[in-house]
Amino acid sequence: MQKKKIFSWIFLFGLSIASPLIVMYLTDQNSLVQKISLGISMVFITITILFLLLPDINSGFLELLKQKSIYYLFVVSILLIPLINWFFISDFSSRLKEILGSYILWYIIPALIMIAPTFHIKLKPWSPLFHIVGVLILAIGFDNRSTEPIIDGFIDLSYSFNALWVSGLCLAIITIQYDEYSEYFNWNIDLKKVGFPIGILFLFAIIVLPIGLLSGFIVWNPNWEGVGVFLITFLGIWFTIALPEEVIARGIIQHQMLKAAKENISKYKKGYNVVIIILASFIFGISHWNNTSGEFIWIYIGLATVAGIGFGVCWEKYGLFSSMLMHTLIDFTWVMCFTG
Repeated sequence: MQKKKIFSWIFLFGLSIASPLIVMYLTDQNSLVQKISLGISMVFITITILFLLLPDINSGFLELLKQKSIYYLFVVSILLIPLINWFFISDFSSRLKEILGSYILWYIIPALIMIAPTFHIKLKPWSPLFHIVGVLILAIGFDNRSTEPIIDGFIDLSYSFNALWVSGLCLAIITIQYDEYSEYFNWNIDLKKVGFPIGILFLFAIIVLPIGLLSGFIVWNPNWEGVGVFLITFLGIWFTIALPEEVIARGIIQHQMLKAAKENISKYKKGYNVVIIILASFIFGISHWNNTSGEFIWIYIGLATVAGIGFGVCWEKYGLFSSMLMHTLIDFTWVMCFTG
């Protein structure tokens, strides 16, 4: 067995053991049963994500998913995970319509839209449209927190749970629909995949920091509380912010826009790449409209768009790992060094 493969399995088992322990420590659920249920759910989602992204593991797993029965069973099992936490929603019966309505609108419908082209040859030419429309519905519900009623039973860690769930669901659906999935979504680490986003990050800082500081949107306020906080914060951003946002914005929206352009524009030129990356980045920027106060909305959207261009270039060059790394480093620096 190759060293990389051994490392992948150790990493998978290590995180699958660590995630429930972290959940047990961080969460303040009402009962032990509730904590255990949340822990088991998080383990299942974490293992799912790692199976789909870790090198030397995902190749075999992707082959299994090419079987219709296994693919559908796998996607449905992820879709059903939130039902576990419904047992812990105290006023569930009185809120049934709200919870079920949110679940169907923001998860079932977009999932069905994205799944549709999987094994249907006639729909294949339209798969980029299906994926973009489906994931936009999913992202709107997630970003506007319209999905919170669905996970009220795990309210203490509802955002983290939802972020991982959305990531796992998107990845599971698109795995066998993308011929280039292994190339772009593989966390196969090398120096180029690490060095490139760090270089782009410095260029981003030169542009963004002066604007942010002079406008008052960003304020220097270091918050360094030890190695443990550094590690938990970094991993938290990596899995619950960078992962879902990069899978949605770059892995699906940008990637499928580029794919559609290349397949449908007869005289496609490389310059179109730039236009599409900017457009996808603007969509990403607009999604941050509700993340700050009214006076800074357009500054935030502008800076998020610029950051999105950096993430988009990282994605096109080296895939998900590089775009996630740049995204995580920016958010980590913000959390640890600034307030905004």
